[in-house]
Amino acid sequence: MNQNLWDVLQELLEKDVIGTAELALAKERLSPQEFSALAAYLQDSSKKEGNIWV
Repeated sequence: MNQNLWDVLQELLEKDVIGTAELALAKERLSPQEFSALAAYLQDSSKKEGNIWV
């Protein structure tokens, strides 16, 4: 895992809620492939918890 991705993940873990602002910042800082993987992971995790994620 590269340092940039690790830094973004650490910042997201500090948040109580990950909203559109946090996702926009992550998208700016990550490569398209990294952001796609992150978004897929968040979406899958959210579905497992019973939350609707758009």
